[in-house]
This record gives sequence, structure tokens and C-alpha cells, in this order.
Amino acid sequence: MANILTIDDDVTILRLVKKALELKKHEVTTLESINEITLEGINKFDIILLDVMMPGEDGFQICEKLRPLIDIPIIFMTAKSDENSIVKGLSIGGDDYILKPFSIHEMNARIEAHLRRENRPKKNLNRTFIDGNILIDIEAKRVMVQGKEVSFTKTQYKICELLALNKGKTFSKEHIYDSIYSIESESQISTIIEHIRVIRKKFTDYNVTPINTIWGVGYKWD
Repeated sequence: MANILTIDDDVTILRLVKKALELKKHEVTTLESINEITLEGINKFDIILLDVMMPGEDGFQICEKLRPLIDIPIIFMTAKSDENSIVKGLSIGGDDYILKPFSIHEMNARIEAHLRRENRPKKNLNRTFIDGNILIDIEAKRVMVQGKEVSFTKTQYKICELLALNKGKTFSKEHIYDSIYSIESESQISTIIEHIRVIRKKFTDYNVTPINTIWGVGYKWD
């Protein structure tokens, strides 16, 4: 049994796919838009069925945004049967194509084949932090929001990593200072306040506010 995500703006297709896959004892979640789920939620699935022609972001754009962040097989479902579209879909990170209209037997066979040979390990959770639409790649030392990289200085990144990896724990500005600066540093503790302000501003540009102030105590990642 697999946990399958299906994204298509056609409700009739969603009902058909859900019914067929549930008969095979799979768990199926259907969405009409990628905006209905966070990156953290997407990472819980074993396979993604993705329509190409959708309003707003199409399936190709969604795949390009997701592929650097997830290791889940992506199967396109589309009526775009021309060679250029198929080549494009596979070259940007898609794993397979199911052409509409498709038979239920073909869909089941393709899904089962991918599940059998899917040997890609999941992203090492010790090296990747995911919270909603925020992803911190600890190995690459970068922060991404909604699939887009946010530019932080080295110090700002260290503050984000410290708070995020200790989500829910409050740190004083003195503790943060001691954690990210070397003993030889001539920076002032007051610079932590300004770094936090800048970090918040950059996150706010993406309508996310993960860092909260605990007045009189310090800061925490919620």
C-alpha cells in the first residue's frame, strides 16, 4: 500500500483516480491546486500524480519547483502527447507520463512499476529541516521558501539554523550570540537584534513569520 498524492484541476479525474487506487488499497489524497498543501505535507507521500495543464502554475512549473526539494517519483497525467512536451516533462525531473485519456489498468500498472523499483532514499531528515513551506538545507547552508532560495548572510543563516533545529525552544540574545560568534569576535550582542529584524523582513516577504519574540526572554522558532 502506498500513500499517493494526485493534483488535477479536473474534479472528475480526481474522483476517478481516487476510486481506482483505493480499490488497490492505496491511500489517496486529491488536490485541485498545489497551493492546498505545504512542502512538509508533500514529503509524506510515496508518489505524485500531476496534471500538466492547470490554471496558474502548470504541472511543469510545479515539477521544476519541487524536484530539487523532494525525492518522490512524479508521474505526469496529461493530454499533451507531442514529443516536445514529453521530453520536457522528463528532462525537468518527471519520472513518467500517463497520456489522457488513460485506462485505469495502465495507470495502476505504471504506479506499481514505479513503486517496485523506487529505490531513491528519502532526503536525510538530519540534513534537511522542513517546516511548512520553509526548507533549510543544512548541508548546503541555504534556506528556501516556497521553492525559492532566500538570501541570508552567513550569520543570519546560523541564527535561522539554530532556532529552527530547536523549534519551540526560546533562546536569549546572549545565548544566540555565544552560539554563532567565535570568542575572538568583536561584534556586539546588540547586533543579534538587528539580524533578527532583517531575517524577519526577508521571511515576511514570503508571508511567513517563523521567528517570534518572547518579551523579556528572547526568540524562538514556532
